[in-house]
Amino acid sequence: MSRAGYQREYHIAVLGSGGVGKSCLTMQFVQGVFVERYDPTIEDSYRKHIDVDGRHVVLEIMDTAGTEQFTAMRYYVQILITMMVK
Repeated sequence: MSRAGYQREYHIAVLGSGGVGKSCLTMQFVQGVFVERYDPTIEDSYRKHIDVDGRHVVLEIMDTAGTEQFTAMRYYVQILITMMVK
């Protein structure tokens, strides 16, 4: 694959307490929609393709629950970027 066609993949975890807006911010970024109703998240994963400085980048976004009992925590070793919502 040529350097021009090279794409990077970044893993992002969205962390924070329950009900603070993690899913709302994630959906706004990924799909461009604002979710008004609160529906507690267990764990959701999204992929978004973007261009950064002329390079194709893939974001793997893990929208975590507001509790540590779910499986997202095991992905921490792969995560480069975290977004804390308070």
